[in-house]
Formats: sequence, C-alpha cells, structure tokens
Amino acid sequence: MTKALVFAILAPIFYALANVILEHKFSRYNNLTIMIVLYSVVIAIAVIVRHTIKTDDPSFNFPSGNELWLGVVGLALILFFADFFFIGAYTNGGDLATITFLTVLFPVFASFFKFSGSKLIPGMVYVQPNYWLVAGYVFAAVAVLCVIKGAPPPRL
Repeated sequence: MTKALVFAILAPIFYALANVILEHKFSRYNNLTIMIVLYSVVIAIAVIVRHTIKTDDPSFNFPSGNELWLGVVGLALILFFADFFFIGAYTNGGDLATITFLTVLFPVFASFFKFSGSKLIPGMVYVQPNYWLVAGYVFAAVAVLCVIKGAPPPRL
C-alpha cells in the first residue's frame, strides 16, 4: 500500500469518529467555541510533530510569496468556513445520520470545482465529467441512504 492510500483510508475513519463525538458530546456548544479549542490543540500537535520529524526534505519549507497568500491564507479561510458550517450543522440540531448523508455531496462539489477549475483556480486544467462519475455519485448516495435506513436508532 502506498502512503497516499493509507492516508486516504485513515482520514475518513478519524472523521467518522469525530462526527460521532461531535454529535454526542459537543453539539450543545457553540461551533466557534468548539473550533477555538480544536484548532488550539491541532496547532500544538502539528508544531510538536513537525519539529520532531523535520528533515532536510524541501516539503517542510514554509510557502512564501503568492503561495503563502493565495494558497495558505485562502485555504485557511476556506477550511474555517467549512468547519464553521460543518460543526454548526451539529450545534444547530443536526443529527449524525442527516449530516453524514449530506456529506455524500462532497465528491459532487469537489468534482464541480475540479471540472470548472480552469475558470475558478488558475493553472487547473478543465476536465469533462462523464457518465461513470455521475453514476458513482448516485450509487454512493443510495448506499449511504441504505446504511442510514438500516441502522438502529441512536440511544441517547
């Protein structure tokens, strides 16, 4: 298995666990409060781990110039709003089943941005969507709906 595949498998496992914890333990708090606490811990862990494993690998260098402002600051704003609305879905009464089902739209939106990338993100190449992709999104949505319908009701 490649490192990318391991990361791609582990990420949804940890996100799924985070969703369950958000729903059951933190949904009564304000989403901004949760984000402040979470980001504080994330920054601390990232700094410690980065300094622990830092090598001469150029990927450890910080971006500069346009990459810093467009990439990092722009991406930080996007991730802030993504977390704000995602955590807010829980803190405003959403449940795990509904929010999980709606996150199936993630690849649909990602593909939209990718397919229209030549207009939205400089340097991206336009890719034409095909029927296989559309069918995959439909099947993924149906699969998640089946899992939600078959799951027992949560015990609170």
